[in-house]
Amino acid sequence: MLPYLLMFCRIAIGVTFAYSFLTKARDVNRFARTIANFKLLPSRLSKLAATLTLIGELTVIVLMAVDGRLLPIGFGLAVLLLLVFTMALAWTLVRNIQTSCNCFGASRQPVTAYDLWRNFGFLLLATVGWWSHKVANSTSVTLHPVEVMLIGTVALAFILIWTNLADIGALFQGT
Repeated sequence: MLPYLLMFCRIAIGVTFAYSFLTKARDVNRFARTIANFKLLPSRLSKLAATLTLIGELTVIVLMAVDGRLLPIGFGLAVLLLLVFTMALAWTLVRNIQTSCNCFGASRQPVTAYDLWRNFGFLLLATVGWWSHKVANSTSVTLHPVEVMLIGTVALAFILIWTNLADIGALFQGT
């Protein structure tokens, strides 16, 4: 069971960070403006923060793709980045700053509590991935490519739902 859970976490975290990375990398200046809009750093540091974030996200993607001893580092970096992102979103909500997250591409929707829940879910996923690697590491199991494809399909469905949590929540609220 643990190898399946580990593979789900690897694919879900890797694809989520790839999705986030690609949408931000297309327009780094817009991403830097988003960081500046959060008013957490001096504006002059927003481009550096954007670049470091992209490097961190790319590192997570690579480490999720590489099996072995580097995988826990990838999960750990994912947890660290998600904690920073979650704190930035929470601080933006607390200060009632009306700006969009732009976490997965350009958006006009302001940061909401749904963004926090989304990040908590990904934090949990990265933590479970780290734990399952630690536990499953002693029992090396190779998954069949069909199993990996099925797990990947479930992971992609999860990502599609989880990254659109705010929109789904709005549907149920009738807005």
